[in-house]
Amino acid sequence: MTLCLQYLIVYHQATNQVDRQIARAFSEILGLRTVTLLIGGIFNNTVGTAIALVGVIISWIAPGFTGKYTQHRPIIFSHLLERLTALIILMFGETIVGIADYFTPANFSVYSLLIFISVVSLFFTYIVEFDHLIEEKQTTETGNLMIYLHYFILFGISLFTVALKFISEESAQPLFTASCLYGGIALFYIGLWLANHYNRIIINGRVVSFFIATTIAGFLVASFWPLFATFTISIAVVTLINAAFLTSHMLKHNN
Repeated sequence: MTLCLQYLIVYHQATNQVDRQIARAFSEILGLRTVTLLIGGIFNNTVGTAIALVGVIISWIAPGFTGKYTQHRPIIFSHLLERLTALIILMFGETIVGIADYFTPANFSVYSLLIFISVVSLFFTYIVEFDHLIEEKQTTETGNLMIYLHYFILFGISLFTVALKFISEESAQPLFTASCLYGGIALFYIGLWLANHYNRIIINGRVVSFFIATTIAGFLVASFWPLFATFTISIAVVTLINAAFLTSHMLKHNN
């Protein structure tokens, strides 16, 4: 509601037509989210929850259709990239907290190190893409794609983190566990692939095919041999060799 009011104030104060259109569009989107969330809170039942959920989903997707206005006011791309990168660093911090149980005196083992290596490898892959492959000097971008592709990365990290917490449980259903683990990794890699739109060093089909092949291979291995050791070894190997392969691609084209 606060943000909605802020955009309404901008709408009434702005003299430029484009600024007024942008402010109006976002005030309507935020107004819809505010109203639906209030309804969901007041009517604390299934209908209220459904209304709130629909409002969130619509207001989540709607900014993607504001490009016809925002393209006239390109963002400072490097600033957006810096803020999104900070958010991802925070998410990886949550992942480290999530795997802390593997580093207690009672649970520490070589598998703890393999889990840590997989997290570090994913983070390193992200840094290679968004610190070294991407072109920060974008002058005509609205930033919508950059924001939305980070949803894949955020959901991927979240799913990966949740899966790491229960892969050691004997009661975990093998196929579900493998699906969560590699589903999260796949979402993460999809986000990186979408970022190719902004790259100065293009990720070619060879790199994409390699990532797909290793991720599928890791999923199959984890599915057919659903053991804690298999899960940890497979994710460490897959994420590490993918990070190394992407780094090799970067170094080759930098030279």
